[in-house]
Amino acid sequence: MKKTWLYLALAALTVVASGCAITDYTGIAGHHTQAEAKLFGQEVSFLVGDPNLDGTYSYTVKYDNTHPGPVNIISYRNPVVDSFSRDGEVDRDGDNVQGRSGVLGGKFQTAWVAVDTDPTPGNCGFFTNITQDKSHGAGPLLALCNVVNEEVDNDLELQSNFASFGDLLANVWSGTLTGHFTAELNGLTLNGVNVPLAQAVSFGASASTGGRPGRLSVDLTQPGGHALLQAILDHTQNGVPTTVTLNFNGGMSISLPSQYKVLFNHDAIFRLL
Repeated sequence: MKKTWLYLALAALTVVASGCAITDYTGIAGHHTQAEAKLFGQEVSFLVGDPNLDGTYSYTVKYDNTHPGPVNIISYRNPVVDSFSRDGEVDRDGDNVQGRSGVLGGKFQTAWVAVDTDPTPGNCGFFTNITQDKSHGAGPLLALCNVVNEEVDNDLELQSNFASFGDLLANVWSGTLTGHFTAELNGLTLNGVNVPLAQAVSFGASASTGGRPGRLSVDLTQPGGHALLQAILDHTQNGVPTTVTLNFNGGMSISLPSQYKVLFNHDAIFRLL
């Protein structure tokens, strides 16, 4: 059973993280963030060989759902690979991300800013919501809409919005998971089409801060990485929402929850091949 929780956590982190901009976010009903709130458990190291994309990513949001209006979503990037937030502070407040150092050096600076002017669930603006792009035209590789997440805000209040996931994610986020784990991705199911990979891609993650899965390392320069990118190009349409299932060695398959809507940027992916 524990293995199931680990794989689900990895699946969620993988899509949220891989060279991606979060572009649409509904936020928690009736909540007003104290400046920027950090999306909990979402720090990723991404290595693909492009110096404008490689590095470590962290995400924050700013909104006022007591007077509904636009949601500002900031994707931060530290150019140093595997340079996560300081140990024990993966859940640092969102206001303490920009300009701060990671454990291996470098600083988290703005990569993309998206403004969701209609944060109604299911209304996804994707790339059209991006108002600032500081990646020098390198990305983002994908846009992610309507993330269901926890937030860490200025008052250190850990907001939870996982009810729609039921007991499954409740167990993942309960603090019962500890340590490091890896998984071998050997295929995808994209819009219902099964796409096996000739060579598996290894993902490494660690549970931290009370056992929550908070750090993910993705290296697409390893054997199999380019095959994964090519599979995405061959079996998705540019700029069209895609359903994604991750298939792992050992027979485990995890479909991303319906709350996650993914859009691939074919031009950015193609430049990596």
